[in-house]
Amino acid sequence: MKKVLVKSAIPIYIAAAVWLLAGILFPKALLKLPGLIAVAAVSAAGWFVGTKLFPGRTIAVEERIETGNASLDRDIADGRARLEKLREANAAIPHPGITKNLDRMIKAGDQIFRELGRNPAKATMVRRFMSYYLPTSEKLMDQYRQLMDAPIKGENIHSAMTRIESSLDVVANAFDKCADNLFKDDEMDIDAEIKVMNTMLTGDNLIESATNSIRKVAQNLQAEQAQAEAVAASVEEVKADDEFKLEGKDREIKLTLGGH
Repeated sequence: MKKVLVKSAIPIYIAAAVWLLAGILFPKALLKLPGLIAVAAVSAAGWFVGTKLFPGRTIAVEERIETGNASLDRDIADGRARLEKLREANAAIPHPGITKNLDRMIKAGDQIFRELGRNPAKATMVRRFMSYYLPTSEKLMDQYRQLMDAPIKGENIHSAMTRIESSLDVVANAFDKCADNLFKDDEMDIDAEIKVMNTMLTGDNLIESATNSIRKVAQNLQAEQAQAEAVAASVEEVKADDEFKLEGKDREIKLTLGGH
């Protein structure tokens, strides 16, 4: 959807009212050029002030999708009309779970139709979505609204409403999957492009190859391991030296005691 500014008609009414009042209050002034100029100036000022006070409002409208294929264009227009019905149902049904799933379905549907407008050849990938899933979803929402408006809700009505509520999560997942499937080939193309680019960058010595990167990591690990072993050996030497000194002190103490 795109946003469109709808200008207010009030500034035009203000400008016209100035001329009407001038004609009623000062009819003779309009017969002379200075009077016409004065009224025109006041009318223009009223219109300008009106545009500032009443700038209009911004609304979202659907952009027309034209693929060049008349049949597909009709299918897309019909599908978008069905999405609009889901929007109406979403606004009319005060149920958090239904609202959440309908929001997902509408978002996925919009994405599907935009992508078909960009690449009509993908229409075969979502043929069942347009011919069955979307119309059936619209029908379910119509049935739910009828059940919701029933003055007396017995066990059968409650059971039917519950089944529709619980099924919408599965339907929303299907809508998401249909939308995602349209980009499967794009993902493969992107992956191939990235691989080719990495190969060329490596060949031009602009980045390191994976083999060199792995070799450097291995070398760094070996260096760190050797350093750790050297530190451990130093600790053992210091420990052995300290034990030797302690043993010598013990002997010295024993000899001193014996001599005493």
